[in-house]
Amino acid sequence: MSNESSAASKSSSTVPLPPDDAEYSVVDLGKYVRLLWNRRILLLICGVIGANLGFGIALLVHPAYDATVRLMPPTHRESSLLASLTPARNEGDVYLGLICSRTVADDVIQNQHLADYFHMTRPSELRRRLAGMAKINVDKDQFITVTVRSNEPETSVRIANAFPEALSRLNRDLAKSQAEHHWEYYQGPLEQEKNKLAEAEDQLKQAQQKTGIVLPEAQAQLGLSTISNLKQQITSREEQLAALVPSSTEQNPQVIQLKSQIASLSGQLHRLEAQNGGAGAATSTAALPELTLEVERRAREVKYHETLFEILSRQYENARIDDPYSASVELVDKAVLPDEKSWPPRRLFTLLGLLAGGFAGLVLVFFRR
Repeated sequence: MSNESSAASKSSSTVPLPPDDAEYSVVDLGKYVRLLWNRRILLLICGVIGANLGFGIALLVHPAYDATVRLMPPTHRESSLLASLTPARNEGDVYLGLICSRTVADDVIQNQHLADYFHMTRPSELRRRLAGMAKINVDKDQFITVTVRSNEPETSVRIANAFPEALSRLNRDLAKSQAEHHWEYYQGPLEQEKNKLAEAEDQLKQAQQKTGIVLPEAQAQLGLSTISNLKQQITSREEQLAALVPSSTEQNPQVIQLKSQIASLSGQLHRLEAQNGGAGAATSTAALPELTLEVERRAREVKYHETLFEILSRQYENARIDDPYSASVELVDKAVLPDEKSWPPRRLFTLLGLLAGGFAGLVLVFFRR
C-alpha cells in the first residue's frame, strides 16, 4: 500500500506542467491593450492638448526668415600652355573657399555694421555669429548658394546680398595682385633691354662717325659710282684744259674756270675716297669691307635689342590691359524679401506636441494602473 502511494506520488511529480510565465505574459499584454482601449478618450485628450501646446509654442516662438542668393563662378581664361601644365580645378570649390574665407566674412561684417547689430566688438565672436546665420554650399552644377536666416526679413536680405559684393571685391583684389606680379615680372627685363638698346645705338653712332658709313651697302655703291663719275669729270676737264693751254694764257677766263672746276672736283674726290677708307680707288675698295662689317655688326646688335624690346613691351602692355579686368561673379538669383516664415515649422511643432501628449497619456494611464 505504501509502495503504491509512493509510486503514484513519483509519477505525479514527473508530469511536466505548463510554464506559468508564458501564460501570465499573454494575459498581461491583453490586459494592457484592453486598459489602453478603455482609456482611449484620455489618450485622445492628452494628444489634442499636446498638439495645441505645440501649435501654441510655434506661435509664441520668434519667427525667422531665410534669404537666398545663388551665384555662378566665372571661368578664367588661361593659355594653352598653362592649362596643360596645371591640373584641372573645380571653379565651384575654389569660389566656395573664397566666399567662406575670413576676408569675405570681415568685409560683410564691416559693410553691414554687424558689430552694432550683435552689440559686440570681438571679431572672432562676430565671425561665429555670422557663420551661424549663413549657410553656404555648392551643388553638383557648381552653383554656390548662400542662405541667411535672421529674425528680420530685411536683415536677411541685406546680409545675403552682401556676400556676392564682398566676393567680387576679393576677386578684384586677387586679380590686381596677380597683375602687379605680372608687371613686376616684365618690368625688370624691359628696363634692362631698354638700357642695352640705348647702349647699342650709341655704339652704332660711334661706328658711323668713325667710318663715315651710315648705310653700308647703298653708301658703298653710291660712293664707288660717285668716285668714278668724279674721275671722269676731272679727266674731261683736264683734256679741255690741255687743249686750251697752247693757244691761251693763264689769264684766260675759260682756263681759270676749268682749273677751278678741276680743283673742286679733286677735293670732292679726295673726301669721298677718305670716307671709303683710302686715298685711291684701289685702297678704298680694299678697306671698305672691314668698315662695312663693323657698321653692319653694330646695326645688327641694335636690331636684335629692338626686337626684344618690342616683344617685352607688348607683353607688358598686355599684362597691364588684360590682368586687372578679372571675370566677374555672375549673380543668378538675388536675395528678395521673404514672404514666408522659415522658422518655426508649425506642422512639425504640432506633430511633436501630439506625440508628446500621447506619450504623456500613456505614462499617466500606466501610472494610475
